[in-house]
Amino acid sequence: MQKLNRRLPKISKRDLQLMAELQRDGSISYSHLAAKLDINPKTVARRVEGLLRSNVIAIRARPNPFKLGLSASALIVIKTDPSKIEYVCEQLAENFFVNLIQTVFGRFDILVIVYFPSLEMLHQFINNGLYTIDGVTQVEIYFIKELFKRYERFFEKEPFAKRRVKSKETDWTLIKELAKDGRTNPNELADRLGIHVTTVYRRIAALLKGNIIKISAVPNPSRLVSANAYIILDSDPAEVDNICSRLYSYPEVHFFMTMNNRPGVIACVHTKDMEDLYQFIKKKIAHMEGLVNTETFIRSMVQKTYYGWLIEKVE
Repeated sequence: MQKLNRRLPKISKRDLQLMAELQRDGSISYSHLAAKLDINPKTVARRVEGLLRSNVIAIRARPNPFKLGLSASALIVIKTDPSKIEYVCEQLAENFFVNLIQTVFGRFDILVIVYFPSLEMLHQFINNGLYTIDGVTQVEIYFIKELFKRYERFFEKEPFAKRRVKSKETDWTLIKELAKDGRTNPNELADRLGIHVTTVYRRIAALLKGNIIKISAVPNPSRLVSANAYIILDSDPAEVDNICSRLYSYPEVHFFMTMNNRPGVIACVHTKDMEDLYQFIKKKIAHMEGLVNTETFIRSMVQKTYYGWLIEKVE
């Protein structure tokens, strides 16, 4: 498995400004970005391409789970043959509905979050996909009841049942392609899909206007944040709401979710280093009322993600 104590790249104030603008609009041209920040377009191109090349950010289409009806979700931790961790990650990454993959330290080796259009598709993935991957030896599944703070930073939160978009097959294909690279040339997409380039432009414009996707920069926690962990908080059922209220107020909590198959909450936490992570768990998590048990999975490397935290505007 990858080493945890790796050196993070040096990110300048200018890089942070570029990243913040690209989170607002990942399809913005380098010339418009240069004009916004009053810098040379060549400098913009060089810096952005450097951030992409070093895997500090990726520019992708973020699918809107509320509009697409992706209501069947789970956090899954996986134990593997140590020699096949990367292989298992690669197999999982091919599935569009697997929207987070990261290797972790703890009882398990890989942590994933999946979002499917139906429970039937989710169970098919678990039974016919996940368990059949060579190298997978053990799986533990936490079915997600509700998720907080993650998506509402990018999309208006609304019930899955309302305004569900019945996307055409072409739209789904475009979404899946743009989720890999949000700046893919429309001519290239037209060639891949075997359709006219004007259709590609029209369908992408409709997906953006309908708030079905948003093309933006996705920061890679492995390259920017020293400490990141998922904490499972098993609790007294009567205290779940109170725990959620407290987690919502903590800036260290990137997002958190309640579970369907057990009482408790799972929190994703970002801190500047391991000492801060330890202090956060010791001072803010350990003293919560109603906790029965906690388990922490510390991030090693992010292998795939469609979402990231918001980079605040840098002056």
